[in-house]
Amino acid sequence: MQRGDVLGERERYVLDQPIGRGGMGEVWRAYDRFLDRRLAVKFTRVSDEALVARFEHEARSTAWFEHPGVPTVYDYGSHEGSFYLVMQYVDGITVANALDEVDTLSISWASLIAAQVCAVLTVAHRRPLVHRDLKPSNLMLCPDGSVKVLDFGAAVGLGPGDVRRTTTGLGAPYTPGYTAMEQVYGSPSPHSDLYSLGCVLYEMLTGRQVFLGNTPYEVLRRHEEEPPIPASHLRPDVPTGLDALVLQLLAKQPVDRPANADEVYRRLLEFVTSLHPLPGIVDTVAPQHLYANAISRIQITGTASRTETPAEPVELPTFDEVVQVRAEAGDLAEEGRYTQAAELLSDLIEPARLAIGDEDPEYMGLRLDLADVLFHGGDYRRAVHAYRAAAVTLAEWYGPDDPNVLACREQEAVCQARLGATRAALRHLQELLDDVSGGSPYDALTLRVRERVARLKLAAGETDRALKELTGLLADLTDLYGDDHPQIPGLRLLLDDLNQAGTG
Repeated sequence: MQRGDVLGERERYVLDQPIGRGGMGEVWRAYDRFLDRRLAVKFTRVSDEALVARFEHEARSTAWFEHPGVPTVYDYGSHEGSFYLVMQYVDGITVANALDEVDTLSISWASLIAAQVCAVLTVAHRRPLVHRDLKPSNLMLCPDGSVKVLDFGAAVGLGPGDVRRTTTGLGAPYTPGYTAMEQVYGSPSPHSDLYSLGCVLYEMLTGRQVFLGNTPYEVLRRHEEEPPIPASHLRPDVPTGLDALVLQLLAKQPVDRPANADEVYRRLLEFVTSLHPLPGIVDTVAPQHLYANAISRIQITGTASRTETPAEPVELPTFDEVVQVRAEAGDLAEEGRYTQAAELLSDLIEPARLAIGDEDPEYMGLRLDLADVLFHGGDYRRAVHAYRAAAVTLAEWYGPDDPNVLACREQEAVCQARLGATRAALRHLQELLDDVSGGSPYDALTLRVRERVARLKLAAGETDRALKELTGLLADLTDLYGDDHPQIPGLRLLLDDLNQAGTG
């Protein structure tokens, strides 16, 4: 890329100057020739098909996530072998650069910045969309004191000093020094973002990272094994309640952290008192925005009375119309338009049941289609119920050992894991493993579930048991397939990480 390059349909976006570079791409300031506005264009150099698919999916997820604390995504495309996102240009300074200038932030500023991040996470986690790479360089502090959370969902590695690995199965990035260990081991969840927020809050208060080390593995090992020094030991004016909150955010086990970002938000606001300007960063503390002040006063009580209107008769679809809608939804899913596909299928579920009956294979396929598009669209909360309902319906007609029933049970557990319900997911996968143990111990489902169970045990803190199970699984796979089984590279990478973290 170079200054003056033109992107987009009708040559709409003109590159001006680079404003950030890293190992996987760069960010440019650009101008919209049609709307005469300044923009940011983020380029990512990817060649692997799986990474391309992930980037496309995450671009859509980021575009879907509209929040004043997240830069808006306007467009997406490709240019000279690189994919790009056209985004809102954010004027400000990263928290990382702010800390370079002022060393530490006041109690009020640190709490306010973290609280604004929590406001973003509260909305995102309901999707659930997990950031997976919260750190000071991904938080932009604007001149009016507001905060923008950058790289939400995309995590495309633009920090020149960052170290990242990709965990098999979830593709989650991580930056040593700011990442919960369950995410490193392949099970990121909303609680992983809270751990990262704790690392950022600790650094804003003390001017240093929670754990330092000469290598990434040493940093990871300390995060896994060592208790953090309380922030108050390094900065005596940290209030007792804030000190306790930071330590709770930094708990090794997800279950020991605060319940959700909303709880953290409310606790942080207690420590936001007087805010003084940060010279060169926030020169004047703006009064509350009128719109935000008005919205904060909304308190809806009671219920509105409803006027009953006669229900209009529903025209039931024909069998051919059900087939046609399934095909249309499939085309939408192929294009990555999962939300639209899910709405199309969801609207058809009940009419199709009434029209063709719940025992018809076409209806059962419809239920499976809905569960799959919800899953691939990242709507795991609805997907859990969709897979569960599909499994029950299928089991009634084809029996509990039907491959589609077993696949639905597996996917239900995967959704639970991605929602952060690690224990529930582990329980369901273990039950599934017990139910299929009567068959071949080396069929694809059994081998896959064995790995999922072991990874979730890592996320639950059962490191020794997980290590033993992963080692046994790798031995079984290599005995049977040599080096040709697709699970083997990911297992070896994970075991190398575990062994080096344990000995580093």
